Amino acid sequence: MVTLSQALLIALEHHQAGRAVEAEDIYRLILGADPEHADAMQLLGVLAVQTGRPAEAGRRLRRAVALRPDGAGALSNLAGVEQSAGAPELALRLYDRALRLLPDLADAHANSSGALRRLGRTDAALAAAGRALALAPDHAGALANRAAALLSHGDAPAAERCARRSLRLDARSPIAHATLAAALAARRRWAESEAAARASLSIDRGIGEAWEVLGAVLAKLGRFADSLDAFAQAERLRPGPSLWAARGTALVAMARPAEAVAEFERALAVRPQDAGLHWNSGFARLMAGDYEGGWPEFDWRRQDDRAEPPWRHFVQPVWRGEPLEGRRILLYAEQGLGDTLQFLRYVPLVAARGGRVVLEVQRPLLPLMPGLEGAEQVIARGDPLPPFDLECPLMSLPRAFAGGLDSLPAAVPYLRPDARRVDRWRDRLGPRRHLRVGIVWAGNPRFPGDAERSPGLSGLRPLLDVPGCRVHALQMGPGRADLTGAGRTGTDRTGAALPDGFIDLGPEITDFADTAAIMANLDLVVSSCTGPAHLAGALGVPLWLALPYSPDWRWLTGRDDSPWYPTARLFRQPAPGDWPAVARRMAAELAALAGGFTPVP
Repeated sequence: MVTLSQALLIALEHHQAGRAVEAEDIYRLILGADPEHADAMQLLGVLAVQTGRPAEAGRRLRRAVALRPDGAGALSNLAGVEQSAGAPELALRLYDRALRLLPDLADAHANSSGALRRLGRTDAALAAAGRALALAPDHAGALANRAAALLSHGDAPAAERCARRSLRLDARSPIAHATLAAALAARRRWAESEAAARASLSIDRGIGEAWEVLGAVLAKLGRFADSLDAFAQAERLRPGPSLWAARGTALVAMARPAEAVAEFERALAVRPQDAGLHWNSGFARLMAGDYEGGWPEFDWRRQDDRAEPPWRHFVQPVWRGEPLEGRRILLYAEQGLGDTLQFLRYVPLVAARGGRVVLEVQRPLLPLMPGLEGAEQVIARGDPLPPFDLECPLMSLPRAFAGGLDSLPAAVPYLRPDARRVDRWRDRLGPRRHLRVGIVWAGNPRFPGDAERSPGLSGLRPLLDVPGCRVHALQMGPGRADLTGAGRTGTDRTGAALPDGFIDLGPEITDFADTAAIMANLDLVVSSCTGPAHLAGALGVPLWLALPYSPDWRWLTGRDDSPWYPTARLFRQPAPGDWPAVARRMAAELAALAGGFTPVP
């Protein structure tokens, strides 16, 4: 006659071999003979987890713990059930009980890492995964949870490596595939991320994390309807602030900022001190035109401790718009060159409030600063700071002035080029026999969204063939890789010859002051969303901006003018990635403009 112990071993052999039906039958027979058999109760609970019956699993495992309170395995398995049910705090208490009983239980360390991460305790999550791997270096689950914790720390490359190592050990882990998808998305490798998310869902369609990543990636790929469907699946499985934040970001990519704000606000109701969420909410509000609500939220960027480089903090108080009464105030650049150029308009206004302005800008912009009013002293970022009483980043000045969309200081020009350089470039460009157009086609490739915002020379190529124009390339930096050769003998990167009307001025431009002087001699500047576009706007030069489907917040949505730059016209993609449509429209309007041009002797 088979004893209960022998029957349990037979059932366990079936269980480990994947014969779930046979194993379950024997477990039930054992419990029929001994309803208080703790091992059979626990293993039947584990089998219920593995076969997708979480409610039954919870009942069985709770009963197993009641039968044997010192059973570390049952406690750890019950913790996993509670964790999957969305109760990470309870799960963590159960893991702690299990580990007090059996400190070397690698599974409990590994799985507690996931619960800790869900609670936002990423340092502790990394440590727990590390303890599991010290006990079991090839623990696939620990590697998957370590990958997720690394991703929460912002180390996407390490997270990708860790997730791939987990998958080499267990290729059927849906969580490892989902984490790999998230790491690849963080590295903007959208197609690979989509494949990893779908691999996760092909194993288990109930993985909310995979649906969430898939929704985010599909939005980046411009497949908006599919993106929203994926988010709906994620909402059904695992609603929460992470999902709402991801959907808010996707709605920004869809140029639907008002709906994005609602998602960010849902997330903020749960995580009210999350600086990144506030910053995203501010971006979406500004994009929607809600400047009164947007600037305070945008100011949360200074509380984001994950920013790179870190935000600067001074002992001097931040200026909030109060009377300055002769005090020295440091105004300083904080983000890109274009941001600085846009917000320099506030410097004279701060001086008019009684401030003695110390202005700190990026070193490449120094040659432009003699053309700006209001600054008592101008220094380059990185130079020693003089004494000052108050501080304010340039991009926080709109909040200090409490202006709405209809009250922006939009008078141009607020920058003026050097007169001698203007004369020198006038001589260089020669007689004005054709419409003079400057063109810039690429921004800083280190900017995270540059691939979406920069059309490249090929994206604007039709403008070069418009009759009656002289197109002058003002492009500097890595975007010049789109050219080979120079001047009228050059070609683009495909080897296609450039037209006679195309003149590459890049090799002759020494700094931004040269660019400003050239622009002063042009009839029009055509640019992508990058620093020279802001320079043209600040100079009051006619400006045509080529914008992606979902532009930066400052260009708003649904309009072809800018409240920031009165001389600007906005040409928006009608669909994500559709630069040809933008170029065709620009070329048609440029042809009409050139047709009405009168040569100047």
